[in-house]
Amino acid sequence: MRAGFGKSELTPPMGVELAGYGYYLGRCAQSVRDPLYARALLLEDHGERALIISCDLLGLSRGVCAQVFDHAAALGIAQERVMIVSIHTHTGPTIKYHEGCGFVSDEYVNTVAPIICRAIDAAADDLDEVTALDFVSAPFDGEHIYNRTIKDGPVDRTVRGFTFRRRKHSPIAAVSAACHGVFRGRVTAVSADFAGEICRILDTQGMQTIYLNGLCGDIDPTKQDDALLDSFAALVARHFTQDSRTLSPSLRGETLPFTLQLLPVTIDDIHAAAEQAERRAGGEDMPAARVARTWEREMLQKFSALETKEHITAKLLILGGVPVLALPFEGFTQIGMDIRRLCGREDALILGCAEELLGYLPTKDDISRGTYAALESTFLYKRLPVVPGEAERLGQEMGAALERILT
Repeated sequence: MRAGFGKSELTPPMGVELAGYGYYLGRCAQSVRDPLYARALLLEDHGERALIISCDLLGLSRGVCAQVFDHAAALGIAQERVMIVSIHTHTGPTIKYHEGCGFVSDEYVNTVAPIICRAIDAAADDLDEVTALDFVSAPFDGEHIYNRTIKDGPVDRTVRGFTFRRRKHSPIAAVSAACHGVFRGRVTAVSADFAGEICRILDTQGMQTIYLNGLCGDIDPTKQDDALLDSFAALVARHFTQDSRTLSPSLRGETLPFTLQLLPVTIDDIHAAAEQAERRAGGEDMPAARVARTWEREMLQKFSALETKEHITAKLLILGGVPVLALPFEGFTQIGMDIRRLCGREDALILGCAEELLGYLPTKDDISRGTYAALESTFLYKRLPVVPGEAERLGQEMGAALERILT
């Protein structure tokens, strides 16, 4: 096996609006707390190549990903072997417009794919023989993060990841945990949040680091605080460098198809959902009502073309026998737990916010409570809600598919 690492800076120009934390805030970048990067890990084993790319962004668009796939193909890497994820920071720019949550700068977005491609090229130039592949799956303690949707709900307090030790070049660390990138709060300083700090810590220890966020849809920091961010990042980095086991270097790639069932709606249903949201918001002048009414107009405009099925493809890489699965959602912790249980691999990395971010994929009980993830978030992502139980079905199908592949 050979491995190469590359990164290229994604920091936006000042004045670009930052994503998240509420509607129509006009929260524009005024300074840089820490730079944003695209990071690429290129792997080669017995003539087969694969890419893992992580971007310090909220999420990506289909157009940006298409350009990256084309560039990778020129390097002999098929689209099926290119895994792209975002860290989901809320102190970076948005690439695809989510209503009210940061306006898109087309000028900046046009630079994103070329920047990612530069990171890929740097990784190709950095290829070096892997002398050892180490793996970590370490539980951690502490009150840094919590399940924001269910009191005392499940939290994945595990650090997982790989270290690629190389003959001539620095080792590469691919580290994963799971949390929303919202430690910084409503600041105007660009930041990669806790993921950037994890990378900085491990880089100072002689690594070249790529961070891969897990299923963070229901996981938040216990408070928005820089000291807590620093403590959490140090905790993850410390556990990552403590205990590890050595794997036999190997690489395998798969794609796992899934057809997502969306809720069929009538014109009356669309009107009713927007009216209910307006009442909840406290009147038509409230920002959340504006988001809902915009969704209503757009759903009605394309009503005849609305689909109730959406075909997605999850990317799977198996490194040294350990599965790494990437899903295009802000998924919930329970689904990752279900996938690991069904395939019998508690060490599996289940990643979220892959490729074009499709929004939340809430669990059935979350939908029954009518929470933000279940309904309101579909307004800003300009999508139909999913059929209750789709998250659980995804977990079952992905877990069963992994079990078949791994046996």
